[in-house]
Amino acid sequence: MKRNYIIDTIIDNGLIAPGSAVIIGVSGGPDSLCLLHALSSIADMYDLVLVPVHVNHMLRPEAYEEADHLADICERLDLDLRIYEASCKDLAEELGISHEEAGREIRYQIFDEVAAELEENGVPSDKIVITVAHNADDQAETVLFRLIRGTGPHGLAGIPAVRVSEGGYLIVRPLLNVERKDIEAYIKENKLKPNIDKSNDENTYTRNKIRNELIPYLEKNYNPKIKDNLRRYAGLAYMDDTLLRDIALTDYIDCVDINSEKEEAVLDITKLKDNPPSINSRVVSMVFGLLRLESCATYENVTAIVSLIYSEHPSTGIDLPYGIRARREYDKIIFSATEEVILPDDSIAIYPQVIMAKEFAPDEDAPYAAFDFDEFNREYPGRLGGIELRTRREGDYLPMKNGSKKIQDLLVDSKVRKAARDSILMVCIDSEVLWVLPSDHFAGERERTKGRFSPKFHITDTTKRVLLIELDETI
Repeated sequence: MKRNYIIDTIIDNGLIAPGSAVIIGVSGGPDSLCLLHALSSIADMYDLVLVPVHVNHMLRPEAYEEADHLADICERLDLDLRIYEASCKDLAEELGISHEEAGREIRYQIFDEVAAELEENGVPSDKIVITVAHNADDQAETVLFRLIRGTGPHGLAGIPAVRVSEGGYLIVRPLLNVERKDIEAYIKENKLKPNIDKSNDENTYTRNKIRNELIPYLEKNYNPKIKDNLRRYAGLAYMDDTLLRDIALTDYIDCVDINSEKEEAVLDITKLKDNPPSINSRVVSMVFGLLRLESCATYENVTAIVSLIYSEHPSTGIDLPYGIRARREYDKIIFSATEEVILPDDSIAIYPQVIMAKEFAPDEDAPYAAFDFDEFNREYPGRLGGIELRTRREGDYLPMKNGSKKIQDLLVDSKVRKAARDSILMVCIDSEVLWVLPSDHFAGERERTKGRFSPKFHITDTTKRVLLIELDETI
């Protein structure tokens, strides 16, 4: 076997144990093709069973040709490629997320399904590993992206080399310390022909702008080693954050108690008084997570709660968003809901408009809903003016792909606290809900940022007119 830097890196990082069944996420692009080829080079030596998996997101016409090309490559490597098709567009519309987010959700779900199938066929779960091809440049771009968006030490730790999937299987990134230029050199040296996704060169998405514009600008005008520095910082942040979170987790387990009857979380601060703020701030953040109030775990709120731990006043309190109060009672801090009912935001209005499909180019960073207007008009002829923004009423329902769901059930399933349910705003036509607006009261990240959408009247390739509903917060 011909050894080179990339193969040596994969071997030396020890992320893949000998005798493993290795699921390889393969798009056919340079990164994943490099990973696939390198792992096939060492498979016999390390007794690896390779299971390449390709997901066609059904977004581009050329995706089918790319899947066939990748299948030919796998055949030459004596590997059987598993090809799955899943519509990112449909999932994105159903959940109100970007195509990129939907693609990620689909890929990792499929990886878990393949892993579960291997386990059912007798492969021990601890011998199954999922590999994806994020590289060192991806790491630098991610750190800069999160820094621009605003994040804490945990976010600045970047992409982890190892994590556990939703299904409980190990996910590893063997190329995380390999630069893109080295991957390109490997591709050239081994005469590989990767699929090239031209959308990566388009600056539609923020991450593409960072890769294609911001980092080159910083390299040219500030520091040619900016990517090295970002990766180095991510490594240091990961080490520090992991240690502090492990310490905090021990204290969290020891000091937090749940009173289910009173719907309270009780934090015993006897031990925490001797901790540095760096530990206690993480304990408090974990309490916010326990209460499904991750969006409340801002610097200001966490700092305010931590100050209660060190306060000399044995009886004081702080009002938090969404009807939660944290009150100090001697050596305990009690988190509980107030009796106050949370009111809807009356500064929001909706702006429905009908535009031609070819002119449909919404601001992806702002919340919006979009539907096929002609399909909507067939069911509700002349009722565009009947669309309204309001809170829930008896009988409201959200259409689903298979049937419908009562809004009451949706809010309960989405873990919206009772005091906040009448604050959730919805775009409706009669009792049918088209869009449940995003709200920080939802437990799920997607619902907090995008809301929930009706899958009816979804936009297709044949859509001629689009019903675009945007928010108007200027009133």
